[in-house]
Amino acid sequence: MISVRLKHLLPASLLLLAAVGHPLSQPVARAHTSAAPITLTYWWLAETDVPGADKWMRQTIALYQKAHPNIQIKLDIQGTDTLVSSFQAAAAAHSGPDLATQWATIPVLSQAWAGAIVPLSDYIPASEIAHWASTSENIYNGKVWGMPMYLIGQPVAFNKALFRKAGLNPSHPPQTWAQFLDACAKLKTKGIIPFAMGNKDGFGGASFWSLFGKGSLDSADDIKRAVVGQTRFTDTRFTSWLSALQTMMSAGYLNNDVASLDLNNGTGPFEKGKAAMTFSTDANIISFASEIGAANIGIFRPPPIGTGKLGSWYDATQSSSEMITAWSQHKREAAAFLLFMHTPERLAAFYGQTGGFPADNRFNLRSISNPMQKQMLAWDLDPHNIWLENFVPTQIDANGDQIAGETVTSASGSPDTAAQLWERTARQWRVSNPAEMSQFSAWIGASR
Repeated sequence: MISVRLKHLLPASLLLLAAVGHPLSQPVARAHTSAAPITLTYWWLAETDVPGADKWMRQTIALYQKAHPNIQIKLDIQGTDTLVSSFQAAAAAHSGPDLATQWATIPVLSQAWAGAIVPLSDYIPASEIAHWASTSENIYNGKVWGMPMYLIGQPVAFNKALFRKAGLNPSHPPQTWAQFLDACAKLKTKGIIPFAMGNKDGFGGASFWSLFGKGSLDSADDIKRAVVGQTRFTDTRFTSWLSALQTMMSAGYLNNDVASLDLNNGTGPFEKGKAAMTFSTDANIISFASEIGAANIGIFRPPPIGTGKLGSWYDATQSSSEMITAWSQHKREAAAFLLFMHTPERLAAFYGQTGGFPADNRFNLRSISNPMQKQMLAWDLDPHNIWLENFVPTQIDANGDQIAGETVTSASGSPDTAAQLWERTARQWRVSNPAEMSQFSAWIGASR
């Protein structure tokens, strides 16, 4: 349960917080007390999920540096399309940032397996980690390797006025895939773009798979087995979303420029009131309300493609995971700054400045007054949540499912061709990454 109590915690109390309930024999995070100057380099990404996060981080750094004049934090904001590859290059060189952001689960755990990051639970006490949400996504060998900063879900947002124009009841949005396609057909008949998305970067298609395509799967183990070659990505359970995406394309239910817009720009037609539906993160959808009017925007859970058990699950995760690098010379100082990011006043500021939900049970739920935000958070906190990409190694994600979706939306290949590419990429990964394959297989065994 999430506490509604918000207590004041000053930066100077970091040492006390780190020590409470934690054996002195264990390593703990503490504020640096030496007079020697220290610079921490932080590779950070959050803005695309929660607009306003960069401003919040700069403010957080300024407050921390004021409390600790000998510590300087150099912020290096990363790009969505290079977030993984840039850190992989840094890991190969064993140099770069002290702190870094990666997406949850496999992007974090793969760096743990490669020895590029250290367990946060070796530097931050269990009493502090107990407040964090969704830590299970970044656990391996009983240790926590990434810190969650916020929760995100991706509902379908819809324009109530455009639904009414098409004769659809906004009080009863689609619940099944058949109902969803029927709504698309009625919207198109009225000259309205049914669904807006962008897939130039492959992220739109991957999100389409995670949101709608999970309905063809029974559990995350379906994905894991395909990764290690026990089943194939050419199986129907992995191709149904590609066929559905092609149906959306051929029927004219997507914006014509879907292949030339990236994920973030793909919501443009919806924001301009030209498209009836789109998907995006919680905070982004709230920002859309300022464009089309709060009274005109509604949300519903993505209708599943297929009849798998995951069809009733929602799509939420801790997207931004914060890590400490193995080569950092200032691991304790880095851990102390992570602690500061999760102090209740910084959590409250994060929500106030971004609308994103902090991944911490010290966040004051009473600060949420918007009914749609309350609904989003309820879905995000549902124990039946999954984000499919979290279980796919980076190479298979970037060169497999993402390219497969691009193949369909660019009309450069059929769903079968796209699935064969996905399967070929998985085989290449298994051959070229035997160590990671071994670690992934061990992880599967540990998670069953």
